[in-house]
Amino acid sequence: MKITGIIPARYGSSRFPGKPLAMLEGRPMLFRVFEQASRSRLLTELFVATESPLIEEACRQEGIPVLMTSPDHENPTSRLCEAAKKTDASLHVMIGGDEPLLTGSDIDSTVRRALKLIQSPEPLFPGREELAAGVRSGLFVVNAMAPVSSPAEAMDTTNIKVVCGDFGVGLYTSRFPIPYPKGSLNFTYRKFASIGVYTREALRFFEETPRGILETIEECDLLRFMEKGVPVFFVDTGHPSLSVDTRKDLAEVSRMLTSG
Repeated sequence: MKITGIIPARYGSSRFPGKPLAMLEGRPMLFRVFEQASRSRLLTELFVATESPLIEEACRQEGIPVLMTSPDHENPTSRLCEAAKKTDASLHVMIGGDEPLLTGSDIDSTVRRALKLIQSPEPLFPGREELAAGVRSGLFVVNAMAPVSSPAEAMDTTNIKVVCGDFGVGLYTSRFPIPYPKGSLNFTYRKFASIGVYTREALRFFEETPRGILETIEECDLLRFMEKGVPVFFVDTGHPSLSVDTRKDLAEVSRMLTSG
């Protein structure tokens, strides 16, 4: 099975223009993301998908394959959909260009979950035939999540919190800290981490389905699937990650890398 990794890298970020090329440990952050993803043992090939000639040129000089995409995409999943059409893979793995702490092992853990679902869905969901049926149809997504390490991180609206039910099925994602700790504090919050495994059917569904009210409110791509009952499975990386949305985030990632 051909499994293609795609790193969406948008130059025109409103909060941090030129973010993929921002320097981290003396090199553009995007290069570290690509190097980490290259350590995956399961990806057949790996590309950067961008709208920017500047990013394209920087990648070409580094020998990184690039897929050019439209500047009009509103979110990374939309850019992934366009880039995926330029490949012939069975599975497409979206890797966030702004999460330099994610590893090749994180990618492989997420991909393995998708492969296990494809190969033998029935025994995985005792008593939940609707889940097995959804997986058999190919219409599902597998995404990574990471532990939230502090109350400040839980409250930060740039971090999309994840709540799962049985079998790691996502129930909801929100920028608000969910669930609310009224009855107990014995809970580890988890947040969205930018590794997503998409089948062809899932990408087709995303393109053909308009935004729902929850996705519009929260601005989280995965809610397009959840609102319509499409299963989104989550895999825990087990280690902290940080999405670089501001220069302050970049400085914090640099500190985390230095401290080990």
